[in-house]
Formats: sequence, C-alpha cells, structure tokens
Amino acid sequence: MADSTSRTDIVFVVMPFADVDRPAIGVSLLKAAACAAGWSASIEYCNVAFAARVGPEPYAAVANALAPDVLAGEWLFADDVFGDRIPPAEEYLERVLSGNAPAELLESIGVMRTGRGEYLEACAARVLAHRPRVVGFTTTFHQTCACLAVARRLKEAAEPPIVVFGGANCEGEMGAQMLASFPWIDHVASGEADRSLPQLLDVLLGGASGPVRGVRSRGHDEAVNAPPVVDLDALPYPDYDDYFAQVRGSPIAAEVQTYLPVETSRGCWWGAKHHCTFCGLNGDSMAFRSKSPQRAFDELTWLARRYGELRFGVVDNILDLHYIDTLFPLLAEDGLELDLFYEVKANLRYEQLVQLHRGGIRQIQPGIESLSDDVLKRMDKGVSAAQNIALLRWCAELGIRCCWNVLAGFPGEPPAEYERMAELMPLLVHLDAPMSTAQVRLDRFSPFHARSEEYGFRRVRPSRAYFYVFPLGRREMARLAYYFDFDYADGRRPRDYTDAMNRAVASWWRGQNTDRPELNLDAEDDRLVVTDTRPVATAERHELDGVHARVYELCDVGRTRAALRRDPELAGADVDDALEALLADRLLAQIGDRYLALAVFRKRRPPRAGVRRATAAAA
Repeated sequence: MADSTSRTDIVFVVMPFADVDRPAIGVSLLKAAACAAGWSASIEYCNVAFAARVGPEPYAAVANALAPDVLAGEWLFADDVFGDRIPPAEEYLERVLSGNAPAELLESIGVMRTGRGEYLEACAARVLAHRPRVVGFTTTFHQTCACLAVARRLKEAAEPPIVVFGGANCEGEMGAQMLASFPWIDHVASGEADRSLPQLLDVLLGGASGPVRGVRSRGHDEAVNAPPVVDLDALPYPDYDDYFAQVRGSPIAAEVQTYLPVETSRGCWWGAKHHCTFCGLNGDSMAFRSKSPQRAFDELTWLARRYGELRFGVVDNILDLHYIDTLFPLLAEDGLELDLFYEVKANLRYEQLVQLHRGGIRQIQPGIESLSDDVLKRMDKGVSAAQNIALLRWCAELGIRCCWNVLAGFPGEPPAEYERMAELMPLLVHLDAPMSTAQVRLDRFSPFHARSEEYGFRRVRPSRAYFYVFPLGRREMARLAYYFDFDYADGRRPRDYTDAMNRAVASWWRGQNTDRPELNLDAEDDRLVVTDTRPVATAERHELDGVHARVYELCDVGRTRAALRRDPELAGADVDDALEALLADRLLAQIGDRYLALAVFRKRRPPRAGVRRATAAAA
C-alpha cells in the first residue's frame, strides 16, 4: 500500500517533556501497527534534541520534579503558539510557578526559553525531511503546546502534511476541544489507536471509506472513543529502533540511562471493581486485559536481546496476579536477569514477593498513599496500613526498591490521623521513605471529578495554570483541562494539619541520604537477635527468646491479640506482657487492633506450624 516515492506515509513526533531515558511506547506500538498494515513510518524524538540543548538535568527537573498541575512544560512553549493572547511571562512566574519551584529551577526555566524558535524550526525541518504525508503527534501531560508549535510550522510548509493528534490529552471531550480550538490539527484520535490509526491511514492515503471510530475530524466529530483492544497477544512488539538510533547519536548519549518500557496489560482489575477515588487513569478503558504469560515472556526477552537492555519499566496500571505463578517462573528459569519495575497492589503476600523477585522485579510502585486505615478507606484502596508497612519491610528484606507517596486532603479525613502518622514514621526510617507528600488533586476521569459534590468538593474549575497557557474561555478550558482546582465544602485546609507529618517525612529522607538506619533481625537456633540503629532505638541490640520470639515471628504479618492467643505454642503464655515489652522497645507497632513487627528479617527460620506467610491483614 505504501507508494514507491521517497515520501514517508506517517512520521510520529515526540516533543518535550517526554522522558528522554526511554522510548515512547505509544507511538512505538503505532509505528509497528502502521508498518504491519503496509505503511511506511518513522519516529522523530525531538524531546532528545531539546534535552541536549538545555541539559539533561534541567530538562528532567521540568519533566518530573514540578507538580504536574503547574503546567511548566506547557508554558515554556505557549507564547510561541499564542503570542500575546496569553498573560505576560512575569504573571505566570509570580502567580503560579514561584511558590512551586526553587529559585535555581526558575532561573533554568528562564534560560530554556531562549532560542526556542530556532529549536522548533529545527524540529519542523527534521519532520519535513521525510516528506511525510501524515504527521502524528503524541501529547500526554505537558506536550500539547510544543506539539502545536511544530504543527503550526508544518502547516506553513510548501507541502503541508495531514496532522493527527493523539495521546492521553486527547481522551474524550479534551480531544474534541483540542480539535475545535487549534486550527493546525486535522484529526484527533481518542482511545486505544492500535486499530484506528491504521484504519485512518487507509482512509487518508489508501482510498478506503470513513469515518473511523475513535477519530474526530473537521466536519465529522466522532464522539466515541476507539473500542479497547481485547486480544493483546495480537498486537505487534513495539519498534524502538528510531529511539536508540537517535539517542545514541545524541551529544547527551553518555548521560542518558536508557531503559525499555513494556506493556503486559491494560486497564485495572482493581479499578474495575473499586475505582480509587482520586485516580484519573484509564479514561473509559478500565476493563482489565492482559497478555498471555508466554507472550509477555517472549516480548520481554526479545526486546532485551534486540536492544541490549535488561532494565524494563512496565507501564501497566497493576500487576496481573496470575503472572506470579506463570510469567515469573519462566523469567527466573530463563536466566536473563532482567531488572523490572511494576505497579502492584500493596496486599501482596511474602511468598508472592519472593517469586516476583526471583523473576526479576527490582522496583515496585505499590500505591501505598497513606499509613492511615481511615484515609485509605476514603481512597477505596482496598488495603490497610499494616499491609503497607509489611510490604515495605519485605521489600527491604528482598532488595526490592519501593516507590510510594503520601497523599493528604481527602474530604472528611480526621486531622488527628496525620499526627498519628507523624508519630509512627520515626519507627520506620530503616525502610524506603515516601518520595513525596502532596495534597490530593482533582483529575479528570476520577470519581472525585465525576462526583465532586457527592465527595465534598465545591467550585471545581480548571487549575489556574491553564489560564496562563491557553487563550480559551472558561467553558472551553473546562473541556480541555485534565487538572482541576476546588474548594472543600467544609472549608478545611489540609496544610494546617499535615505540617508535623511533612516534617517527619523530610527527616526520614535526610536519614536515607546519609547513613541509613537499620533495624535488622537474624534468627538463630534458640533466639532472635535484633540490631537497631534508628534514632528512636532503646538499645542497639535485643535478644528475643521464648514467648517474645514467638510473638515477634507471628507478627511478621499484622496480628490481633486474639489471633496471637490462639497460637498453640502460646497457650497459657503471657502474650500481653510480650506485646507491651516489644512495643516499649519500639520493635513492634500497633496499627489499629493489629500488631506488626518492624524489623527487617535478614535471616529467617523455616516456617513452623502456625506461622503463615500471608498478608499483613492476617487475623
């Protein structure tokens, strides 16, 4: 179907501020799909060129270090697109960014603004060098203005291509508003485009009849997203050739620590049952689908060998639990020694984590979000604080990095919960600290946004940064925005009651950046030896035997007093005395009605009768 001239049928463009240390999986899948359908395709990673221009560290700071709802990446290119139709730069810097960025980053952002026109002209020239018939822009989070800036230049060319926008910023009414507001866009793809993009090329270039479901076009605004792909095994492998050719030829090649994104599932099996109240991911594609274990294994190993990379960032929203006994044994037996990141639910059992580690998982994001049972219930997370802490301990034992955050500001939450967390955190400084603390956002597609009044939010409106970036009216902005500001119906101000917790997290981080404290347990034949170097330690060494040792081992998972008393080995023993002694030595924490060991078990005894490796919610 591709013609025999030197023209490229479709060129995909990746603009700032997409991460430069990994290829863009979305357009890499679409390139493979287009090629499989007989069309010629390539990808231009203009984000890599911008990182080389401004420096990898300042680039990464804008991409990842700032709160996403300040839209710094969008603002950097907004005036090139809209000129004086948006407020002056000083107003954005003073009213939006100054309270959200350190002085050195503000200075870096000012430097980044110089020479943008030259950079954007170079991007357009790179794309036009392919003589593309169609250009596809991926816009997720902070890429829209950079994409529009290049799209405008392409439309001014002697041989202007057809311009298609897609990505997360084009979901639902956001895509419809984008098409209505920005004249340089011809089509907007919404939903999973694995099928709709090749169909669109058939219509635009091959003479097939339209319209295409999931594609909005001028004069034909299709209101329905593309249907989700059901059989993920039928999808091609992502094509990362362009990324590695361009990044390895870049002046910053030595500074870019590359890794491979890979997808083994789509949707969220937990969200399909209990949508976390603050989560705006997935749009209307929440239904969970996963690749077969063999297909996932084949894809991981093929990509690793083709690109010479062992580090993978799995982009799934949640781990398919069936993989624990299917995919991960295959990976363990293969011996390739992959280094995998996965998002997981925090209620994994110890033996499940062991299997995951054997199969290559070295980093997880478990969505811990809080160490308060009350707050977790308001999130509809389906986990307990005891489970969250047990997971942190087990990850430390197995050598799995645990990435997590603390969220605050859930309507109705008791302020006392944050005082309690502040008191608990000094006991946990030997474990991975939260990466950040933040007030909960109102994101499009979340239950909080869809039913804001029901949850206790008032005056929901687009985040104020949008009004410094896009010259649109309030109604149009409400259709374009992903992030929203709000007031609480009860007038609460979370920053008034989270200060102690924020200080505790900051102290936790400082300790991890110097000599990280330890709370380790080694099991010997007749006793448990605990070494404690935390600032709150009551002694550097503790020896536990008899009832104390048995209670402590049972509390590897969260146990109630009643459950401990039912243990045959503790029949007639003074369980209360052991618990009080372990609490006094700060080796144990009481979370609600459960008691949880805090030490990292560096050397375990083989499980004995009654010691069940279960979740931290074990009764």
